[in-house]
Amino acid sequence: MDAWITIENLRLDRGRREVLHGITAGLSGRAVGLVGANGAGKSTLIGALLGVLRAKSGRIEVMGMPVPERALEVRTRAGVMAEQAGVFPGGSGVDAVMFAGMLSGLSRREALRRAHRALDALDVGEERYRASHGYSTGMRQRAKLAMSLVHDPEFLILDEPTVGLDPPGRLQLLQLIRDLRDEGRRILVSTHILPDAEFLCDDMLLLRQGTVAFSGPVHELVGATAGRLNVRGTGVDASFAEALRAAGLRVLEAAPGTLSFEAGIDAEIMTFWRVAAERGVDVRSLSRDAASLEEAVLTAMEVGR
Repeated sequence: MDAWITIENLRLDRGRREVLHGITAGLSGRAVGLVGANGAGKSTLIGALLGVLRAKSGRIEVMGMPVPERALEVRTRAGVMAEQAGVFPGGSGVDAVMFAGMLSGLSRREALRRAHRALDALDVGEERYRASHGYSTGMRQRAKLAMSLVHDPEFLILDEPTVGLDPPGRLQLLQLIRDLRDEGRRILVSTHILPDAEFLCDDMLLLRQGTVAFSGPVHELVGATAGRLNVRGTGVDASFAEALRAAGLRVLEAAPGTLSFEAGIDAEIMTFWRVAAERGVDVRSLSRDAASLEEAVLTAMEVGR
C-alpha cells in the first residue's frame, strides 16, 4: 500500500529551538498512530503536515500533495480535531457544527443539513440543541469530532481525541473513530495514550524528543513472534475456535464470547477474518496484548536514547 503521508529529513524550529530533528517516515496504514510523550513534537509535526508551521528543510507530502506548496488544498480536504480548540461558544452543539461547515465554504442551509448528518453519525441526540458551554467533556469531544466531519473530509487528523474522558466515554469515542476508519477514511491520531493507538491503528510513528524511534506497521514494531491477539464478539465459541484451528491458526485460549490466538503476520490475521466471515461471527474487538505492545514501544524508545 502506498504511503499517504511521506516525510523526508524534516527539520522545524519553534522560536530559536529545533523541535523536529530531520525526521523521515512513510506511513500507509488506514489509521496511523502518532505516539510520544508530551513535548515529543507531535503537535509540531501536525502543524507542519497542515502547512500551518513552515519547516526550515525537508519534504512533506500528504495524500500526494506537497506541503507547503499545496497546503491550502490539504487543509480543505482534511478534517482536523485539535486538542486545544473549543466548541463555538454562545450557541448549541448543532450551531457549532454548522458554523464549522460554513467556514469550510458550505452555504448556511447545506451546513445545517450536514451538521445534523454528522451529529446523527456520532449518535448525538437531543443534546445537540443544548448550549454547548454546558456540555460534558465527552459531549464536547463528540461535537468537535462532528465539526471535523461536517464537510465530508477525505482524511482526518485527530489530536488527543480522548483527552479528559472517563473510561466508558473514551471507549465509546474510540469505537466511533474506528468505525470512520473502517468506512474508508484515512486517519492520523496523535496521542500519548498507547492503548488508544493500539485500538485504532495499523501503522505507528513513535517520536522521542523530535526524532523517530519507530515508523511502520504495528506488527513490525511488536515483532513476528509477539503475536497474541484477543477476540471478543457474538458467535465466538468452541466451534469457532475449532474452525480457526482447522484453518491452521493456533488458538491459545477459548471461552464463550472470547478467545485468543497467535498471529505474527498479516496472512494469519486475514485467515481469521475469512473464517469469521464464513461463520457469520460478529467480532466486536480484536486487539493485540497491550503488554507486548507496551514493551515493544518502550524498547524502541530506549534504543533511540
